[in-house]
Amino acid sequence: MSSKDTRGKLVERSKREVLLLAAPMIERTVHAAITSIEEAQRVAQSGARRFELGEALAALQRHAQALQASFPKILVQGVAQALEGDADPKARRDKEANESLLALVDDAEVSRFVEAARLEQTMLPVVERMLAKLDSLMSSAMGLPTVRSELNPYRPQVMCAALMQALEEVPVSTELRNHWIRHMAVRYAVEVRDLYETLATLLKDQGVHEARYRVRLATPSGARDAGAAGLSPGVGPGGAMPAQAMQPMDASMGMGQDVAASGAPMPPMNRLYQTRPAVGAAVIQDFLYQPQWIEAHDEPLPRVYYQGVEGQLAALLARQPPDLQQQALALAQGQARRQSLGVLDRPVRHVNAEQMLPPEQWGQLASAHERLRTLMQLKAKAERVAQVLGLDAVRTLINQVGSDARLLAPVREAFVALEPALLHLAMEDPRFFGDDNHPARALIEAVAQRSFKYNDEFSREFEHFMEPVRRAVRELAALPRVQPKDFEGRRKSLESIWESEDERDKTTQMEALESMQFIQERQRLADRISQEFSLRSDLSGAPAAVLDFLYRDWTLVIAHAQMASVATKSDRGRYLAVVSDLLWSVNREQAMKHPSRFFELVPGMVKTLRRGLEMLGKEEDESEAFFSALFRYHDPMLRLRRARSMGDTTGAQLTSSLAAPLPPPEADWTPATEFTPPKVEQPWMGKREREATGFADLGNLAAVPTIVSPPSEMGAAEPAPVAAQSAATVPADMDGEPVAVPAADAPAERMPDAAPSDELSEEGLQQRIQAQLNALRTGDWVDLFVNDVWRRARLTWVSENGVLFMFVSDGGRAHSMTRRITERLMRQRHLRPVDFDPVVERALQRFAGAVEEQPELEAVA
Repeated sequence: MSSKDTRGKLVERSKREVLLLAAPMIERTVHAAITSIEEAQRVAQSGARRFELGEALAALQRHAQALQASFPKILVQGVAQALEGDADPKARRDKEANESLLALVDDAEVSRFVEAARLEQTMLPVVERMLAKLDSLMSSAMGLPTVRSELNPYRPQVMCAALMQALEEVPVSTELRNHWIRHMAVRYAVEVRDLYETLATLLKDQGVHEARYRVRLATPSGARDAGAAGLSPGVGPGGAMPAQAMQPMDASMGMGQDVAASGAPMPPMNRLYQTRPAVGAAVIQDFLYQPQWIEAHDEPLPRVYYQGVEGQLAALLARQPPDLQQQALALAQGQARRQSLGVLDRPVRHVNAEQMLPPEQWGQLASAHERLRTLMQLKAKAERVAQVLGLDAVRTLINQVGSDARLLAPVREAFVALEPALLHLAMEDPRFFGDDNHPARALIEAVAQRSFKYNDEFSREFEHFMEPVRRAVRELAALPRVQPKDFEGRRKSLESIWESEDERDKTTQMEALESMQFIQERQRLADRISQEFSLRSDLSGAPAAVLDFLYRDWTLVIAHAQMASVATKSDRGRYLAVVSDLLWSVNREQAMKHPSRFFELVPGMVKTLRRGLEMLGKEEDESEAFFSALFRYHDPMLRLRRARSMGDTTGAQLTSSLAAPLPPPEADWTPATEFTPPKVEQPWMGKREREATGFADLGNLAAVPTIVSPPSEMGAAEPAPVAAQSAATVPADMDGEPVAVPAADAPAERMPDAAPSDELSEEGLQQRIQAQLNALRTGDWVDLFVNDVWRRARLTWVSENGVLFMFVSDGGRAHSMTRRITERLMRQRHLRPVDFDPVVERALQRFAGAVEEQPELEAVA
């Protein structure tokens, strides 16, 4: 048999091995992703984030078996195509040409490209060592004289493409698929590494020897950049030959390529001295989070850089500053128009570092021209590449935070005004934004998280919050040399102010919370008493209405008396003893035997029942139906007493009267056949308790307008049409809660996060509401429409069985509601969860996930 046939059989055997290993490989990957998503959902800080992860988790669990079935075949097909396609140079050129058209495809394809690139970047550091060995072994197995890693049919690009294709065949949204990829990436990389090790062992056992790398002197990737900066090819900014200039490489691809070490290429000097950031997402990410990238690229700045900065700065100083007065007038007019709109009807106002800020609030910091001049003056003082990248990173990330529509515009303006102080800080510590615990980043995050307490930028409470923030920013900008401790001091000062405000609100909030906890504990005790009642022998033959009264109302009275300090010991005992009296009084056989006892017992019993219900907080009209029915049941005995007192009843008449059947009772007064206590879904609350816990605030649900348009992608307020609704007739449900009835001409309602084109069935809509409600956790923020006002409220308490919720808005005002009311408000979009994930972290994530083109050079007039 020829050596060519032997090599072909080795490759085919490796394909069969991969086919056997692919199914358990993807099974373990899916299982690890499910565990990872569950953990991410548990620690997620916002309800919206937990909702997204919950949907991704449910979808992945639903499609896990389909993925395990399809992946092996897709992987083997990908390997076969790699073996065939890469043998044809024209096919490779066509592939590269297609990839160059990325800018022409739609957003979904761009998103796919981003996730595929991220998956590959995650995989490369993990598989690097085993990949080098497999490249050499596979090259030998394919009969190649030297290592050709780009011809390895199991290279990371092929493995990543197989996983992406398997996921794309699952009928789910791009957003859910992206969640899967991110949580699969690490485990999949480990599985691929193990697969490489298995294949390498297989080839070595068959006598395959590793091919050798061909070493040649290579022009570094930064040579063109150095040439653009006026330096000699192959010479770095500092004049030395970079270490990457000589590395083991194949004729087509260098094995010295190290993603962790080289990362994204450095831009040329004529981009670094521009007024706009010259670096893209990849460079910023490597700069902030990979120290080895800095070691490879940080060099002293060349003379050509300073010449460029001087020219840019001179042009900037010569440029006529804009008319601040005219811009301020236009800004004030726009603000007046915005203030006339409803809180959540206002369009998002865009904020970035190139815009002017309100001069009456920010003074000199309001000028974009002045802030830009600070940037260029610091670039002129920079000595190393890292300092320039740090300055560009600050401006880039400030723009990212400024575009976060979840934050009110004045908060984002404060971050823009903070830019000069951050720029000075970057000169000392260029990579500070990559440190989660850095005082400057902590200050930004603290202000952002506190601002989620407000949803109206024109409210007096929000202005009271913003004034100390503006003062802190102005103080930092005025310092001649800003240091991390200065940011730390301002943050602590602001948090001290916020703690004082919270302390004032805490009394009101704690009263409401204690009332709610008392109500829940009272219901829990009443349920235990109901179980004890069900064991009583004297329940037999009692009317159903009496049992219902004892189980639902009187157990609450007994529980309240045992818990409340106002109830005396004698009262507590009397409330329990009266149960026997009530059951005896409605036992007709016992009453006939002892009529005198009946006449002595009933007046005091009724008085005790009324006093207990009054202590509980029951209104008279709430209990009158029971007492009226009880009177009708006792009426024959009472009529007998009246007859005897008049002396017109003989013994025979008395016996006849007692033996006569009772009047036909109402349905509830038929003898009960079961003594099982009813299941109480939600605690009962009296009028005073409803007022104390905020239930009274929700009494006008029927008058609330129905908003039908969805919010923006970021969860920010977008203009929403409002449908008029009549409050003339307010029907009530079984709990006495008003039912909101939309106007006849109101459009179909949608969930807040549904696109206008979405058409959900009633079942699908209910499932979405339930999922979003289940995702809420204490500490989550919501926008709540109550008493004709949109309030920003925080979920403070949830009952153990999840049927009662308490939200608290500014001033410690409580808004409590049942699960049924909460679902109704969410359906009408009168309760909207607010996404409040960490602001700086989100900005970094969004920036890292962006596919950016290199910015054009700015022409400075």
